[in-house]
Amino acid sequence: MTPIFFDKHQSVPDVSSYSPSAGKPARFAELMQHYDFRSYGQGFSAVVPVTREDLLLAHSPDYVSGVFDGTVLNGFDNQDPRVPTSCLWTIGSMLCAARWAMANPPLPACAPVSGFHHACYAEGGGYCTFNGLMVVAAKLIAENPKCKVAILDLDMHYGQGTASILRQFPALYKQIHHHSNGDHWYGNEDPAEWFIWLQECIDSINAFKPDLVLYQAGADMHIKDPLGGLLNDSEMAQRDRSVFRKIRAPICWNLAGGYRGSADLYTDATLQTHRSTLMESNSSVAHRIELLKETK
Repeated sequence: MTPIFFDKHQSVPDVSSYSPSAGKPARFAELMQHYDFRSYGQGFSAVVPVTREDLLLAHSPDYVSGVFDGTVLNGFDNQDPRVPTSCLWTIGSMLCAARWAMANPPLPACAPVSGFHHACYAEGGGYCTFNGLMVVAAKLIAENPKCKVAILDLDMHYGQGTASILRQFPALYKQIHHHSNGDHWYGNEDPAEWFIWLQECIDSINAFKPDLVLYQAGADMHIKDPLGGLLNDSEMAQRDRSVFRKIRAPICWNLAGGYRGSADLYTDATLQTHRSTLMESNSSVAHRIELLKETK
């Protein structure tokens, strides 16, 4: 089963926002315990938070200190001190899941977090305070300069924060391969063309031969999402199946966007879409074992 790297400190349940992302980790974890108690009912994989110093691998010192001091707005456009503290845990979840995936390549690892790709070098926004994708990638590269990381961002919206941080740190361009769905497809209504583009991305990633792929499995790509809309239920599952069964590298994935929320845990359409991603992650293992054998 896909390990889920969850700690209660990742979640801030009552942030006043249109986006449910701050409280989503705990809700997702609770739902997974309900559906698969044998695997997740006894607990989740342990999370170690990153440090403020780690954030400086991708962000301005003034921005980081300002958010924590409450003198600069966070990604939710407020100064709630719980938000930046929770980010140390959400990014820690992503880093722990990434390390696990690299040590266990056939089985993808899940960080049940979102709120990364709109955060730029010196500002947040779009419900993203710090860019966990870039912090994790830069941290792994700092520890091993030969490490190569691919970022496959299949949130419906463009990860302009990731792109801006790559421009700020041009030396990382050779080590980080970035594909963002929203750069090309926001507003497009042709799933068939989109799947051609996805295959091109997968082929490009495989040619890059990364040591790790960070996959943003955005639920807002669903056609019924109020801020997205392209793929139906079966096409969303096909998206995830393509990623998990065709990428020839370890995969760490997160929840990313999704706005079809519900107060009731069991009828929350966004959580059900994330659950579908988890099911595809679980069912991909046998295929990935054979795929990775062929890669060696």
